[in-house]
Amino acid sequence: MKGGDAMRGITDDERALLRHIGRWGSDGYPIHKFKSGGWGWGPWRSVKGPPVVFKTKREAVRSFKAFEEILLDAIAGRI
Repeated sequence: MKGGDAMRGITDDERALLRHIGRWGSDGYPIHKFKSGGWGWGPWRSVKGPPVVFKTKREAVRSFKAFEEILLDAIAGRI
């Protein structure tokens, strides 16, 4: 830590989600379709996912990939 900046770190469940994705690739993404016709991702254990319903599966996948990048940045100490 420099100058009092604390690294975010990740939870055990977030780490398990990354291991799951590493094992199963995009087939392991927690993407699902709602009865209303929208798409979302999560929950996966204690990882809640965004409070948003996406219009397309592509948007939900894009959101999940962005979350995955945040986790990888946290592990690398970039955030």
